[in-house]
Amino acid sequence: MMDHRRTRQGYALCLLLALAAERTAFADWAGFAQYGAVAEISIEPGAVDMDIRIKESVFTNPAETGGGSLVPGLLRLKDENGHIVEGRMESFNGAGAVQGKADAPYFEARVHFDVGGKPDTLTLVPAPQPGQKLGVVVSHRGVPLADLGALEAPARLTLDWNDPWRSRFDAPGRIRRHSAPRSFLYVEPYEVRHEVLLRLDDLAPYLRFKPKDPQNLSASEREFLKQGAGDFLRTRNPVRINGAAVEPQIDRVEFLCFGRQGMRKAGDSEPLYPASALVGAILVYLTEAPAETVDLQWELFDPGLERRPVTLFFGKESFEFEATPRDPLFRWSSEEALGLTPEVEQPATALAADDERSLPAIPLQAAAVAFLAAAWLARRKHPVLAGTGLAAAAAMLFPQTLGLIGQPAARTEAFPRPQVQTRLEALLHNVYRAYALRSEEASYDRLAMSLDGPLLEDVYLRQRRAVLARNQGLGGEGRVSRIEVLGDGLATRKLGPSRFEVTGRWIAHGTVSHWGHSHDRHTLYAARMVLNIAEDGTWKITAMDLLEGRPSAPSARS
Repeated sequence: MMDHRRTRQGYALCLLLALAAERTAFADWAGFAQYGAVAEISIEPGAVDMDIRIKESVFTNPAETGGGSLVPGLLRLKDENGHIVEGRMESFNGAGAVQGKADAPYFEARVHFDVGGKPDTLTLVPAPQPGQKLGVVVSHRGVPLADLGALEAPARLTLDWNDPWRSRFDAPGRIRRHSAPRSFLYVEPYEVRHEVLLRLDDLAPYLRFKPKDPQNLSASEREFLKQGAGDFLRTRNPVRINGAAVEPQIDRVEFLCFGRQGMRKAGDSEPLYPASALVGAILVYLTEAPAETVDLQWELFDPGLERRPVTLFFGKESFEFEATPRDPLFRWSSEEALGLTPEVEQPATALAADDERSLPAIPLQAAAVAFLAAAWLARRKHPVLAGTGLAAAAAMLFPQTLGLIGQPAARTEAFPRPQVQTRLEALLHNVYRAYALRSEEASYDRLAMSLDGPLLEDVYLRQRRAVLARNQGLGGEGRVSRIEVLGDGLATRKLGPSRFEVTGRWIAHGTVSHWGHSHDRHTLYAARMVLNIAEDGTWKITAMDLLEGRPSAPSARS
């Protein structure tokens, strides 16, 4: 029997939660390994700035590592009259190696171009070294014009200074995907998360908002807009899960910016241009059971935004849709999308079937009675046959007395392993998710779906103190996106009719997975737990003893 001391239980589970809350590190400059150099180009009135990283291998002549002659020539600008605009290097230094999957020495530089006023067009003219590709990401007043991509030939930009969202590359092959206003849906155990990206210009009319300064949003305006956007979105774009309408909770509302790492939260003191500002809201729909179907009815269409891209993530799978005023309803089901047949579990039946003390089924009892009757009638004329009949009847009525079934040595597992795996994965994931909820009531309710008894109270009190100490939940700094209970070594032992012990290991797959981008981390845990099954068939963890916790490589299922 395991030790059920409250301090040990609370420490074990809170340790898991605290480890989950660590900031997840991820490689800087996504895609850097594919290019000889990567440039982030920012276009503002009168100026173009280029931050560039250059691999050491690009410098064929060691004397060039001063950067003075090579860097400005890697990329030039042409103004709308076709005149070359020379760049002026403002800084150059070596900064070591890119931290990521493909480490390589590099140099960093910043180049400034004076373009004068607000040009209608600009042309990027690359001059990369032979065999070395130059990757670029270009933003106009904070709005990316396309995803990171190679620049191997001159590319013309058309700039709309009134609405930077309409600025573009003239080349049709350069498109903006994840950084555009859109929706991301994440289907996870016990919740569906809807991440909404909206232009401030599209949201402002509904909030009756007009900025005081057309060049920057003040701190008070930002807070007003975040509160108003949350209240507004809570009642719009309804979501139905498993056929029922679910009211969302607002997890957070943020102003977002773009950079070489992708999308990020805008700093409080960072300028925000109202015409290009992007609002991101995360709505969480909590469920009592895993989602089998999800319906999203998109309602907000404007003349400048009549198509709404939607991407749904379910495990490692993703599903794309484009909502329009004529077809605004996005529908998804796990059965249709993945060819799955939902498992209908009957815990009470399963428990009775697995309880070694359960009585034989009625048909078996009837057969045993028939054998007894025949043996009684034949006891004088056929004693051998009668003895055989009595033995058969005894085996049917009392099989455990003959060691045929139900012996503990033969049946040590309390439940089928796949059933325990599935249930335990959902229970543990729900505990991790509860740690991210900021509302005390919502957090407690989520924990109560997985935990019970003294363990529930202890974990709740400890995790609330940890959240308050950081002034925020797990959120964007790190999130356990999936729990994978490992079948190897998973063992169960019955402690009573509705109570059993589980010893096993699982991997907590942690991610920063906001706005369509994910960066992974994996941690292996081992623990011994006690689970109870209520009369309505729900499973809950009532005790836990942590045995191990350490970083892990991605599993085969990852």
